[in-house]
Amino acid sequence: MGSYTQDQVPQTPATPVSAEALISLLDMIKQVPDDETNRQHKGRLQQKHTKATQLSFAERTLLQEHNRFFAQINNEAKPRRATKSDVLGTAKVMSYEDLEKAKAERAAKDTAKEVKRAEKEAKRAEKEAKRAGKEAKKAAKEAE
Repeated sequence: MGSYTQDQVPQTPATPVSAEALISLLDMIKQVPDDETNRQHKGRLQQKHTKATQLSFAERTLLQEHNRFFAQINNEAKPRRATKSDVLGTAKVMSYEDLEKAKAERAAKDTAKEVKRAEKEAKRAEKEAKRAGKEAKKAAKEAE
C-alpha cells in the first residue's frame, strides 16, 4: 500500500470472517507506514483485526460448547441402550401395586426357571457320575 495524502481516504475493509481474510488484514496493517497521516487508518484496521479475533474466539467457544453438549447426550444414551428391558405383561394401564405384583410374579417365574435348570444340571451330573462309576468297575474287572 503506500502512504496516503490528505485528499485520499483509505478504504477500511469489512470485518474478516475467514482465516485468509484475517491474514490479508494483518498484511495490510503491516504495510501501512507509521506516520501521522496514516495513524487513524492503521487504528481502524487494528480495530477490525481485534473485532475479527473476538468473533473467532466467540464462534470457537460456541462450537466447543455444542461439542460438550452432544458428547454429554451421547454418554447418557449409551447406558440406556445397554440396559435390558423387562417386559412385565401386555400393554395396559397399571397402578403401582399392579407393577409390584407383576415384578414379583416375574421374579418367581425366573426363580422357577433357575430351579428347573439346576435340577437338570444335577440330573446330568448324576448320570455322568453313574457312567464314570460303571466305567471304573469295568476297568477294575478288566485289570483283574
